[in-house]
Amino acid sequence: MSKLTRKDAEAITKVFLQDYPVARQHLTFIFRKTAQELSSGGIADILSTAKGIYVSEDIFDGYRLYRGRVYVVLENVRNRADFLATLRHETCGHFGINTFSSIEKSALLHSIIKSRNEPSIEQSWNVVENLYSDRSVDVQAEEVFARVFEHIQNIPYLEFVSVHGPDAFRETCIEYTRPLQWKDLLYIASMVAHGLHDGSRTQQHFPQDHDLIIANRVNNIDSLRNSGGISYIFWRHADTAIRKAGNADDVNWRNVESMVIIESIGTHGQKPADVANQLCEISPGAISIEQQLALRKNISELAPGLQTQYTKKQSPVKNSSLER
Repeated sequence: MSKLTRKDAEAITKVFLQDYPVARQHLTFIFRKTAQELSSGGIADILSTAKGIYVSEDIFDGYRLYRGRVYVVLENVRNRADFLATLRHETCGHFGINTFSSIEKSALLHSIIKSRNEPSIEQSWNVVENLYSDRSVDVQAEEVFARVFEHIQNIPYLEFVSVHGPDAFRETCIEYTRPLQWKDLLYIASMVAHGLHDGSRTQQHFPQDHDLIIANRVNNIDSLRNSGGISYIFWRHADTAIRKAGNADDVNWRNVESMVIIESIGTHGQKPADVANQLCEISPGAISIEQQLALRKNISELAPGLQTQYTKKQSPVKNSSLER
């Protein structure tokens, strides 16, 4: 028998949402006794031991539009503290990560994936990989992120710690000047939770119409001819590829991206993180989170060799002629 009744869960959630008005505005909460009830209700692929699940979808209940649902399986929740940890995991973690833009979200997940063997994060990765061994690495990385919120418990603490979040996110995810550590995840998570508390963060990453975004990016390629740096290099290679293929639909955008990566880093010495972020923003082949993560992985693998290549080109050429 569940330690918490549905009435208990509703009362606790009502108090919880007072601290997170953004979640109260955009999410609806549904409580079920067992995971089997969720499965029979149309929620597929849920673990029998799962405590909660977040579903990102627009829902109109006749009065207001919600941006998603949080389900909690009461039978799997041990007590009130465990229930609150589950709410934070699903609400601040899985809903909260969507308060990053698509490019920021892929940068965060990429950094978490690259941190797999960092001692301070390795234990969380081990737990997640055991629970979600059949899921993709990006799903596992988001679970690692969501688990951090289970350890964040009060608003005054968030106000104190969250001030470090922007710098931690910029250094470890956008610029990638150093590897991500557990304390960075804590700072970033606190930044997200505090933003859901004070209203400064709202949902930015939504289910996307990929065909429309691809069309918009293709249409924007010609305007990049007047840009500079990475964008100009992309225009040059993309324009050549489109002319050769006859139309944009037949272009292998991964090949175009690879040529841009090689030239930008190996010839011009551009920072790998800048190349990644720019291509995620403009390439028709980097629309989804999965595509962006594949692009970032490709850059991570190619960058060391390309940077060495660039450095050698900048070295002074030794005068080998004999003195007389």
